[in-house]
Amino acid sequence: MLFDIWLTLLPYIGPVKARYLLKQFGNAKTVYNVEPAEIEEMRGLSLRQKKSLIENKSLNKAEQILQKCRKYNISVLTIENPLYPDRAKMIKDAPTVIYYKGTIKKMEKTVGIVGARRCSQQDKQKAVKIAEYYTEKQNAIISGMAKGIDSYVQTACLKLGGYTVAVLGNGLDICYPEEHRLLMKRIEEKGLLISEYPPGTLPAKYNFPRRNRLISAWSDELVVISPGKGSGSLITAKYSENYGRKVKIIVQSEVARDFTT
Repeated sequence: MLFDIWLTLLPYIGPVKARYLLKQFGNAKTVYNVEPAEIEEMRGLSLRQKKSLIENKSLNKAEQILQKCRKYNISVLTIENPLYPDRAKMIKDAPTVIYYKGTIKKMEKTVGIVGARRCSQQDKQKAVKIAEYYTEKQNAIISGMAKGIDSYVQTACLKLGGYTVAVLGNGLDICYPEEHRLLMKRIEEKGLLISEYPPGTLPAKYNFPRRNRLISAWSDELVVISPGKGSGSLITAKYSENYGRKVKIIVQSEVARDFTT
């Protein structure tokens, strides 16, 4: 775990290059111990990436992250672990490390449901209806635990005894939004909380588009409810389209006719 976390912290080495290095050397510890001369000769890495691998050998930050994980009961899932869903590995920039709380289950079918944060009562009713439809069909519900549609669908799923995964854009020691502490606790108890960000990471604006790609990656299909122009849910839809996932967008005036059991 220590070396897997170290690899994610290297400057200029993102998920794509981290996966490349794991493929070349087998595991993160071996990557850590590669001789500088061998790194210098490697193809597929830029000069600054090679320099980053050679010069950044301190494990202090990775050790601090592991300590925080133990403190906050956060587990670490590496991409080599068979529990890491195959559907999520399909994207080339899949994180090599996922932090999680709760229980990882094998999910035969998954659906992402996202939408507007500020929405009408009608939108809420549509969200609940759609979440109930998929939960009753034994789909795991993937969403972002955000205000509005996300929270409605994940609450509806839990009420029916379903399994839901919340993908967060911050460390799992932080509840965002603050008012969703109870929902976060219920998801931890009955479902799964995941993040590619280590504990202590604040919910910065630029984290959420990357979070959205994971909602798409973990979902076999995506339903978007009443998205606003330029909203994060439309970013999620774009990712899903790029990954070859089925996308259904339900605009504000549309009735959710297709979602009846």
